[in-house]
Amino acid sequence: MRRRLVTVFVLVLGVGVCLFARGRDEVGEGVVGPGGVSAFGAVFHFAPVDQGRTSVCWSFSTVSFLETEMVRLGLPKVKMAVMYPVYYGWVEKARYFVQTKGESRFSPGDLFPTVLDAIQKYGIVPEESYSGRPSGEEDYNHNAMYRELREYRDRVKKDGLWDEAEVVTQVKSILDKHLGKPPERFEYEGRSYTPTSFREKFMALPWQDYLLVTSFEYAPFHTFTDLRVPDNWRKNERYYNVPLDAFYEGLKGALRAGYSVAIDGDISEPGRVAARDVAFIPDDDIPPALISQEAREQRFREKLTKDDHLMHIVGMTQSGGHDWFLVKDSWHDAWDGKHKGYFFYRGDFAKLKILAYLVHKDAVPASWSKRP
Repeated sequence: MRRRLVTVFVLVLGVGVCLFARGRDEVGEGVVGPGGVSAFGAVFHFAPVDQGRTSVCWSFSTVSFLETEMVRLGLPKVKMAVMYPVYYGWVEKARYFVQTKGESRFSPGDLFPTVLDAIQKYGIVPEESYSGRPSGEEDYNHNAMYRELREYRDRVKKDGLWDEAEVVTQVKSILDKHLGKPPERFEYEGRSYTPTSFREKFMALPWQDYLLVTSFEYAPFHTFTDLRVPDNWRKNERYYNVPLDAFYEGLKGALRAGYSVAIDGDISEPGRVAARDVAFIPDDDIPPALISQEAREQRFREKLTKDDHLMHIVGMTQSGGHDWFLVKDSWHDAWDGKHKGYFFYRGDFAKLKILAYLVHKDAVPASWSKRP
């Protein structure tokens, strides 16, 4: 079915990440979500934070998910430094860019695995020890940093500067200027830690128990595959692929069981109405009852569904005969409505527009996490 485009697409910082298209307020005027955040019985999570002029929704969402997991597993409540994995994500991208002789993607967009891998390799620090705003600014703004990194990337490729140590050193110098140099040792609650000792003490999560789930026909179902989007710069093949009905039931089952779920989805839709905090699929696109695997595939093939934005689902309820999901969102339009930092996603929007999710393996069928 041809989609009626009634929205303005905004490209953030020249890259296809964290894309936002404002739905007009009159779209779906009769669509009313649950009464408020309290209606969802949300799991513990820290308050939403605006990511500002950055494209690092992937770190905001994944770190938020890990903070919630810490509390679920009886670990301390600690607000973690969201820019710490961003710093080391860039470092790893720089290494891989050299190793692939400039064939890999070196840009701000990214996915869940970079945060998981960076924390396991480099540790983590609390927000109070590394704000990522070295000059004390209130808001995040990475425009200048992105420009410098892009210019350096282009020079490396043009001149064939394939010295990995030198490239990493130069990239770190740019990051140090704009994000601040990450601490090698810091004080927290009267004790001294390194990033790795802090992770072992406060974020001792079962890292191998986290599962990435997707649903696309480009790979066999019930196998591990890659998520075929540009931001999968390392061609990561850790996504377990299941049919759409199982994908959606797995999402709901996890939330009903008290888990949270981080999501990677498309937000460039007229049915995402920031002023009313709701996201749904308008009937003139496709009625909820007709959402199928093929409908999802068609939109992905035609690039009507894209890897725009990563978020964190922290609750679920039913209202008006629909499933509704409470989405903690770092993108700035989430502050346009009444419920600051949140969106209410109707089930049809989740089913059609979530590309993948991150969840603890115990929240979904056991067979999903078993590699052959």
